[in-house]
Amino acid sequence: MSRLVPAMTAALFLAACASKPPVSSYGPPPRVTEPTPTASEEFALIVGDELTEQERQDLATIRTTVYTPPPNASPPQLDAGLEELLAQEGAVLIHEKVGYDIPIVLNDRVEWWIDYFSYRLRDSFERYLIRSGAWMPYLKTQLREAGLPEDMAYLALIESGFSTQAVSHAGAVGPWQFMPYTGREYGLRIDRWVDERRDYEKATQAAIAYLTDLHAMLGSWYLAAAGYNGGQGRVGRAMMRDNTINFWELTGIHDETKNYVPKLIAATLIAKEPERYGFYGVPYLDPVEWETVTVPTSSDLSVIAAAAEVPVETIRALNPHLLRGRTPPGELNFPVHIPAGQVDEFTENYYAMPPIARVDDPRADEPAAGNGAEEPVEHLVRSGETVVGIANAYGVDPRQLMDANDLRSEESLADGMVLRIPGGADASEQMGFPEQPATAAGTAPPSAAAAGTAEPTLARAQEVEAPRASRTHRVRRGETLMAISRTYGVPVDAIRRENGIQGDRILVGQVLRIPE
Repeated sequence: MSRLVPAMTAALFLAACASKPPVSSYGPPPRVTEPTPTASEEFALIVGDELTEQERQDLATIRTTVYTPPPNASPPQLDAGLEELLAQEGAVLIHEKVGYDIPIVLNDRVEWWIDYFSYRLRDSFERYLIRSGAWMPYLKTQLREAGLPEDMAYLALIESGFSTQAVSHAGAVGPWQFMPYTGREYGLRIDRWVDERRDYEKATQAAIAYLTDLHAMLGSWYLAAAGYNGGQGRVGRAMMRDNTINFWELTGIHDETKNYVPKLIAATLIAKEPERYGFYGVPYLDPVEWETVTVPTSSDLSVIAAAAEVPVETIRALNPHLLRGRTPPGELNFPVHIPAGQVDEFTENYYAMPPIARVDDPRADEPAAGNGAEEPVEHLVRSGETVVGIANAYGVDPRQLMDANDLRSEESLADGMVLRIPGGADASEQMGFPEQPATAAGTAPPSAAAAGTAEPTLARAQEVEAPRASRTHRVRRGETLMAISRTYGVPVDAIRRENGIQGDRILVGQVLRIPE
């Protein structure tokens, strides 16, 4: 008989889930807000995912609003049998053929948030649903492959409305709303040129790693979600103080965190069955699909768009992490996202351009190259670099480099600073900017137009660039002289002599001449 009670309770709960949508009598009143997107706005949504002012306000409201029980209401209580069932990490509740891979609890807090999303924030929430069509297939695939519940993707809905442009009042950025410290801790690059918190690919991998760690530390996906919002330390201390592993029993957490899991459950319920909660005929955007190519030199996004034969808005939307509309200066083979199916067009068009034309928009009304003026070359300073090291890398005089950038001393150099390198194209050649992409064998590929020749090979972001035939090598993070000597089959002493190096110290970004 004792085993029958939990089963009967669970059955009653599932039956309740299959009833009409819950509507509480104390929900907020409806509000008239901005209309849903027009056809002309749809392109901006999919490629720029810009938030409307109303959406920004509503996201801020979602973060700060807390559930207030009605007068004389008692705290929600769960039957002991149901509580035991839901405490099991593998509990999966299904109703009306809709599956959930996180436990679904329906109580006053969750019902209140269902009302809130369905009535007060209806128009903004519908826009979040529209935008979800573009990103949810990718997010669910990544979560599933990593062994996480697919429904954790709805964290991005309540965090950002699936927008890369979302910024919180506290400085959290991107679809997964990473703070700078946490983003860097999980491998995201954040500087004046690149903010990978806005890159769906990189940010999603960081979020997966973070949620995985939170689940390992706290023991359930409810608590992992709470830790994602309020910090694992605060949630862990509350668990110890309250002597519980049940999220619903925690008292020592902020109100925002107490409401975070109910928000997630409510958003998940609505998003998976929108018609059930009054969202009919949602015009979901088509899934966004992209491929990653690399550009050998710093390139304007308009150049990349022209080469890929797509609107520049599309390239900007696929690369929202490039904050200044171009790939960072002084970085070889930088990965860029382009629409799926455009790799061949990009390869043919991009490498047909002269190197100098890849920096700026070829369609812009600029003076033609070759008029005697030197094209400036820029270098993004990294931590630990020195004026002498950078000057040696580009083959220029250190004093000349300092004069060109109004540097009074070595101490004036700072991480993230952009230096102008005197010497134009000559300095670019010193850095080893290739004219064409390297093939797997490390030799410059023949023209793609030549009959019977192979297409140029585009290195993917995760692949290691092969040594180039120019016999120069740009030092990457973590490399040593010994590793470089083995790569090229050249003694370490020969590399030292060729580059005037004493000892084993080399700098990230330094270009070494490799003797034949």
